[in-house]
Amino acid sequence: MLTRLTTNLRSRLVALHARRAGQPNDSGASTVEVLGWAAMSTVAIVAIGAALQALGVDLIDYVRTQLGV
Repeated sequence: MLTRLTTNLRSRLVALHARRAGQPNDSGASTVEVLGWAAMSTVAIVAIGAALQALGVDLIDYVRTQLGV
């Protein structure tokens, strides 16, 4: 009885392993995506901040002129 149960369990595990062996493992993809978005957002914020420091007064004056304020 125990031998039959062990054999059945082993055959199921072998079949499961064979089925999963052909599939790619992308379990860490969501973590990489979140880190990528965070890095790109940080770069964008730094670039906008640098542009505002360099062109701050001129840019604000241009926007006010375009808005008619």
